[in-house]
Amino acid sequence: MEGTTSSQRRKSLTKPTSTHSAASSTTSTLPSAQKILGRRIKLKTASNEEIEGRIYALDRLTNCIALECSTDNAAQQGRKQLSFRIIKISHVKEVLSNQEDAPTDFLPINYVDTNRLDARESSGVKNMRQRVAKMGVGVTKEAQDIFDALSKTLPCRWSNDTIVVLDEVLIQPPYDVDSCKANSSSASSLARVKKVLEGERRRLERKQ
Repeated sequence: MEGTTSSQRRKSLTKPTSTHSAASSTTSTLPSAQKILGRRIKLKTASNEEIEGRIYALDRLTNCIALECSTDNAAQQGRKQLSFRIIKISHVKEVLSNQEDAPTDFLPINYVDTNRLDARESSGVKNMRQRVAKMGVGVTKEAQDIFDALSKTLPCRWSNDTIVVLDEVLIQPPYDVDSCKANSSSASSLARVKKVLEGERRRLERKQ
């Protein structure tokens, strides 16, 4: 190229290969997932960290490799304790060693039912919301203890600092029997709540 010295051309030819280029080379040399799952492998990352483990999964979509690594105290304790490292293949600088044959006792990843995972997530979120709904905001520990005790036998919810029981009876601070209020049509529910509240307060006082 005109205006380029021979010294500049030599420098451009001797520039080190980028990490991305090295990783691309590593990716191209990796065989199919079926052939490498279960093999032990030792890698050097772009940050020069050496990681050794068994190949647990290879995801071409995210371009990641998952290694199953034994913890240092696993052998000492005589039980199997495993940790996993997920590494971007683009972060792999070099494959230091690679077991040729996968062990016969390696169990591949089973099918994951995403519908069951979604159901578990929905159930967990629902349970957490129910737990949060039972936590009073800005109330005393005594008030929360009374709420928790009542909610074991009666449906309760918070309305600011007031405990609402059976959606009919209101228990306002200081949360004693005289603090219970209800409409005349809910006289039976009021009597029931007062009886339960009186018993729970006595029980809580004995625990103190």
